[in-house]
Amino acid sequence: MKIILIFLVLLITVSVISAKPLIGSTTCPVPRSKCGQACIKRCSHKGHKKRCLFYCNHCCGWCQCVPPGYVGQNKGCCSCYNNWKTQIGGPKCP
Repeated sequence: MKIILIFLVLLITVSVISAKPLIGSTTCPVPRSKCGQACIKRCSHKGHKKRCLFYCNHCCGWCQCVPPGYVGQNKGCCSCYNNWKTQIGGPKCP
């Protein structure tokens, strides 16, 4: 019985870990130390800058890339940044 319980816990743990977006291929890498600068530029034309900067920095820290241009542009150069979705299916990264 204990072995089955341990197996189930491990299975759940693996499924939770694999649900997070993985660092994918990118043609626009940004080191974590430069996320702030890249996100300031990306969010400069956005009305809700504070929220945009929060999510952009979060996505950059995880994916280690920020697409060039402004919000919504060139997202295809970073698969992790482009494919990370909210719980309701919308884009998580600006």
